[in-house]
Amino acid sequence: MPIHSATMKQRLVLSLLFPCCLLALMGCSDDEKDYPSLITDMMMASVNAAGGITTMTLDNGSSYDVHAQGITTDVKDTIVRCLASYTLDQQNMTVYNVSGVLTDKPYLAEDLLHDEEGKQVLESLPRDPMKVVSMWKSGGYINMQLGMLTTGNGTHAYAFCEDSVGAYSLVHQRPADDAESYTQKVYMSMPIPEGVEHLTFSIYTYDGIYTRTF
Repeated sequence: MPIHSATMKQRLVLSLLFPCCLLALMGCSDDEKDYPSLITDMMMASVNAAGGITTMTLDNGSSYDVHAQGITTDVKDTIVRCLASYTLDQQNMTVYNVSGVLTDKPYLAEDLLHDEEGKQVLESLPRDPMKVVSMWKSGGYINMQLGMLTTGNGTHAYAFCEDSVGAYSLVHQRPADDAESYTQKVYMSMPIPEGVEHLTFSIYTYDGIYTRTF
């Protein structure tokens, strides 16, 4: 399930950390001046049995065969959400950069507060602040680019919470030994539940609660 921490925290951790290391970033040129003009988007990647990306599907529904040198993934025989930098030549896509995107369904607060055996492991949901860079809706997801203040010590945990019908929010727990030294980019996508046409999404920030309506 979602957030993180050794014990609990099993619900607040498992599925959130997995996508973080989903795709290995490989095959990037050392000389960025040789790069053509790149497009960067979130999309869905089809991965074969060898861990290679075969096709990419953009959020507008367009699919492209992939030409990528040295890009492999840590997962096999699946479809994953990712952030990719690429160029297009008719129906062929050349991929230069791929990184995993944190993706998980929203959970009820009650589910996040208890472990898989039903034992309560949290008194309240952690809401450590994040910086909101951008948030948008596409491809059946609520997508966001966030800024996480960190020194790289410990593992941050995240989950999407369904607070009420049509109202969702981000749960974020930072490790106690991680100081707020520099800002690291974090990309996330929450799949929009079936049948939900309008929703709000909220994030706790250093300036208060940030809410968008879609």
